[in-house]
Amino acid sequence: MGREYVYLSFFKTNKIDYIYHSRLKIIEFACIGCEGKAIISSVTSEWQCSNCSQSGNLVTLINFAKNNKFGRVYVPKKEQQSILKTLDRLANKYPVEEQRISLLIKKIKELVKYYENEKTPLDH
Repeated sequence: MGREYVYLSFFKTNKIDYIYHSRLKIIEFACIGCEGKAIISSVTSEWQCSNCSQSGNLVTLINFAKNNKFGRVYVPKKEQQSILKTLDRLANKYPVEEQRISLLIKKIKELVKYYENEKTPLDH
């Protein structure tokens, strides 16, 4: 996993939204050309956008990042954390509803876990 850490650290260091699919050995991010979904191989560093067919490698992305901002990618894990944090605050603010909110939190976690096991990212 040595090279993968390098690629992932590029996205983290530059605060670029991404989704890492460890089983597929790919990183999903917003294309620098059209902001569609692009994928980079975490093995070879080659990337391509299925929307506009633009492609390159990690060096292309590094050069782009010097003077430009990347688009946003919907990151389900971040969204889940935000929702659960909000529900926790609501449970603390409304102790009478704490039991019902805790049940909601549990159901959301189960739902997300189900979809994580069922979905195939990027039609692979």
